[in-house]
Parts: sequence; C-alpha cells; structure tokens
Amino acid sequence: MMRVTLKSVLTLSGTELEWINHKDNIAAVAAIYAYLKASEVDEVYVPEAVRFSNLAKDALMNGNFVDFKELYISYPTPDDNYVYQGTKQLIPNPLVLSNGDKVDITFGTTTDMVNADQQVATDLVDGMKFALEQANSNLSASEQITSIYIMATTNGHVGPKYKDSNHRKATALDISRINGEKMILSGLTNQIKELQKAFDNFQYIRENFGPYFKHKYDLYTQKWDYNKAGVGAHKDHIHIAVRK
Repeated sequence: MMRVTLKSVLTLSGTELEWINHKDNIAAVAAIYAYLKASEVDEVYVPEAVRFSNLAKDALMNGNFVDFKELYISYPTPDDNYVYQGTKQLIPNPLVLSNGDKVDITFGTTTDMVNADQQVATDLVDGMKFALEQANSNLSASEQITSIYIMATTNGHVGPKYKDSNHRKATALDISRINGEKMILSGLTNQIKELQKAFDNFQYIRENFGPYFKHKYDLYTQKWDYNKAGVGAHKDHIHIAVRK
C-alpha cells in the first residue's frame, strides 16, 4: 500500500521506482510516506508536501540528509581548498542593521543534533547585514524581513561528501525561513528574490544558491556562473558563502 501510494503521488522514473521498492530503503520510504500522510487534507496531499517529498526522494537517493520536521535538505556544495584565515564570531541576535533596523534570528538544530548558533566568519555576518538592509530597501512596508531562521552554519554537514563544503570552513550558512514561513511552503516570495539579489551585490559573495537562482562567483577570474550545476535543488533554503 505504501509503495502504490508513493508511486501514484510522486514523480518517479524507472530507477527511482526501483529505489522505492528496494528493501534497503524501507526506512527512507517510510519517512516520505509518513510526511505525506501528515500533510493530507480530505484525503488529498497538499501540493507543497508533494513538492518537498519529491525533493526529499531525490536527496535520499543520493545519500543526503533530510529533516522532515524542519523541511530542510542538506545538499553538498563542494568548493576548492580555500581556508578562511580571518576572525570569527557568533551571529548577533537580534541582528542590528546599519540603519538601526533589527532582524530577529532563530537557530535550528540539524539531524546531527548540533545547533546552528556557532561561530562563523565575520565577513559572513557582514554579508547578512548588507543583504538584509538592501533587500528591505527594495521591499514594501508590509513585506519587510523582520526575522530569519538559520538552519545551518557549521552544523549538519557531516561525512566525506561535505569535506569541501564552505559550511565546514565557517564561511557559509543556510536560511530556511523568512518571517516564520518555511521557504518550501511559502514558494518563491518577493523576500526570497530580493534577499538573493542583495547577496549577489555583497563584495565578498562566493555562493548564492536558493529557490530563485544558483549563482557562484569566482573571485580569481571575477566571473559569475549563473546556473551552477551539481549543488542540488536548494528550493527549501538559501545557501550563501563568502570569501575574500
């Protein structure tokens, strides 16, 4: 019954159907099914739940981590051997912008049971302030970003496939909610668009992956990759990384 339900609801290729039916994947399939059932309304799965379940299926097939409670998927974002040599700090809460506005910060705890309230590169904090202030300057009064949820800094990125991730270097973070709304449920909002566009304008931006686009800047060649491949969907959070 479980497999028939997933087959009828999710978008499955032949390879994915084999994965769904394989005995080694029973726990992963059960987690997807339980999430879908929990989101059921009048015997219909809500579209947002189906969308996340498809993303979760793709991630689990590739050995990535999926948090069904937080609706967060940890994607590998491999980079080169850059090592951050600058200062680190905790992210202030609230984060006070240069214009005096305050943005409340909430820190998530990933499946490794580590909280995101960890020391990160000072440049990363400066980039957040810059982007939030610029994004709010382009948003209407009713759409101002007043809070963000940081799901990961150095936490949640364990295992060999994450060894070259900027999260490990304390130069990256993942934002999964804006104003209390989970991105995978809110869909593409003006806040997400403006925040990602603002991050692109930060002087030391390296990676800017999210629901709106996936951009990566090479500070050595001073060129952008405007459609970065091989870094997962990133429809449930904004991943940013910095470097000088």
